[in-house]
Amino acid sequence: MKVNEIKIAPHNGPKSNNNKSETSFRGVTDGLIKFWEAVDRGGLAASFTVQDMLGTNFPRTWAAKDVGKDLTGKNNWGAVLENGLREFLTGPSMFVVPGLVLFSSMKLGGKSNGVPVQTIKDFAEILENSGVSTESKELFKQGFYTNVLKRVFGNFDGIENLENLAKKGINLDDYVSEIIRMEGADKKGLWKNIRNVSMPDSKEEILAGIVKRFVSDKKANTTGYPDFLMALITDKKYISDARKTGAFEIKIDDLIDRMVKYSDDLFESFGKSSSNFDDHLKSFTKRRMGSRFATNILMGVFTAAAMWFIPKIYTVNKTNPETDPVRQKANELRNGQVAQQKDVSFSGGGISKLMSNIGDKVAPGGQGLLSKKAASLESNWINVARPIFYTLITCFTLVPRLIQSTKRDIESSKKNGGPIQWDETSNILRRDITTILTILFAMEGMGSVMGLNASKKSGIVLTSDILRPEDGLFRKFIKIFNPEGGVKVLSKAKTTAQMSNFANLDQLMRFFEKNQENNGNLYKLLHIDAKNAKDGAETLYAAAKKVFGEIIENEDLKVEDLLSAIKQNAPKSEDVKGLLDLLNNVDKNPLLKFANRLNAIFQTVSLAIVTGFLGFGLPKINDFIIQKKYLKDKNTLHPKYNDPNVPIPDYSILNNLKPFERETYQYFLGNAK
Repeated sequence: MKVNEIKIAPHNGPKSNNNKSETSFRGVTDGLIKFWEAVDRGGLAASFTVQDMLGTNFPRTWAAKDVGKDLTGKNNWGAVLENGLREFLTGPSMFVVPGLVLFSSMKLGGKSNGVPVQTIKDFAEILENSGVSTESKELFKQGFYTNVLKRVFGNFDGIENLENLAKKGINLDDYVSEIIRMEGADKKGLWKNIRNVSMPDSKEEILAGIVKRFVSDKKANTTGYPDFLMALITDKKYISDARKTGAFEIKIDDLIDRMVKYSDDLFESFGKSSSNFDDHLKSFTKRRMGSRFATNILMGVFTAAAMWFIPKIYTVNKTNPETDPVRQKANELRNGQVAQQKDVSFSGGGISKLMSNIGDKVAPGGQGLLSKKAASLESNWINVARPIFYTLITCFTLVPRLIQSTKRDIESSKKNGGPIQWDETSNILRRDITTILTILFAMEGMGSVMGLNASKKSGIVLTSDILRPEDGLFRKFIKIFNPEGGVKVLSKAKTTAQMSNFANLDQLMRFFEKNQENNGNLYKLLHIDAKNAKDGAETLYAAAKKVFGEIIENEDLKVEDLLSAIKQNAPKSEDVKGLLDLLNNVDKNPLLKFANRLNAIFQTVSLAIVTGFLGFGLPKINDFIIQKKYLKDKNTLHPKYNDPNVPIPDYSILNNLKPFERETYQYFLGNAK
């Protein structure tokens, strides 16, 4: 796909002949932006589920009916059943099960079990000797939220003194009142949230307003161009390596969610306690750190147990219906006879102390192994920790499937005699290892490659990182395909935080500097909508020309040139305001429109490639390999199996089902007579 073929229609201006096609294009891309925005909000669970459902579950289940059809002339409903059970039980279980475990833990043990260990420790330190009132829940929350936000803003490098927050334009009371208002607001509901329906007084939109305010305050009080959506509350004494500081940062919306859960839980438990607040806080912190760590472990354990059991459910047959047709055909060809048709037709107290002891072991800043590794096991609602997820998808998905497949291969060999044919086992190795690697690395990697190329052509950096000349080949590969970080296509939330919400020209120049440092092209960036200027539309090109003058026509344009132009010819305040207003309007900002539409297209194209390969291509490859193993063509047996001393096990599902099993199977498929 060529970047310069994507057109963005002007917001206003005369209609053109191709207005209908451009409107249609906008409608499609706007829909894609909302879809991927919802996926981004859902985190790892949503990303994996989209790939799993569209890339494997639906297409593989549908494609399974054609496995062996060219040999039997019939739809393979046995393979459909097995594929459907396998795919629709496995993927969702990796997120539904941990979600249920976390929900149960929060319900039975307290809401703070939904807060990471490090954050529980941070909150406790913030509350120590804070003098927060416990006379009422509202006063407690106000004091707690205020102290947490002081820690957040105190970590901004532009805040020298917390007493000067008001002079910096930061109003803590407004933040606190909005968070409390958000707590009492109604949610939009899943469907309205996905469609992004406007509800100003909803929980989601109040939170969005708080996030926008935070981005503005961070831009105004930090140097450089960091991730403006992230907040830091961890005391720096726990951060042994400054380069890993980001691991302790929290998305501001996640921090607010944790503050609400923690304050509710702590105040409720204090109301049931006879201790003073400081003593209760210490015991509460130990218990909750311990129970949170135990919850993380249980989320992995219960999910692993479910994944281990699932192959026993979907292997309803002793043999594999995907490989049955070709093996049956091979037997027929060698025996020179057609197998008899069957009459069955197939169609569609002490716990608190224990938790406290665990809490001591996992407390951040300790020297023990649990203390050092606890953070890597943190799960976020249905989004299990990456190490747990990798373990589940490999050890507890692949291994039990292989165990079941070897049992079925061996069982057929015992029944028919002769050497074991490991056809189902080899199918699983090809199918599942390829699927795991593709889902974990390929989709985001392909999007990253497209994002890097588009950044070079458009001049707008569309990825979280770039490939640098000093990076070796291996380093570049890791940066692109590493699911933990590196080069990633920016989400809508991040593009909005970076490319809008500018309070002044200085903040805009910092954005230009950041884009230039990451190999962006300032000339191309400012000319992103130059073609629309002649139609009288409100464009970035026209607004920038008023502020910076003719210098923007220089194809080698640098930030230094813009700064020089400003010094030589100070721009009018109304022109600067016009430029900033355009960029701060998310509906008109051409950089946002371009970046969000393009990135949504990249992700969609990547998903389409993954879907085609995993859902349809890979099953066809497996079917082709198994046929080539036994048959030279549809009616000719491979010479190896003409030898009567090399038996071909008959894996036919028809021959292995007993009468009562056939009847049960018919009921399962809804074909009972």
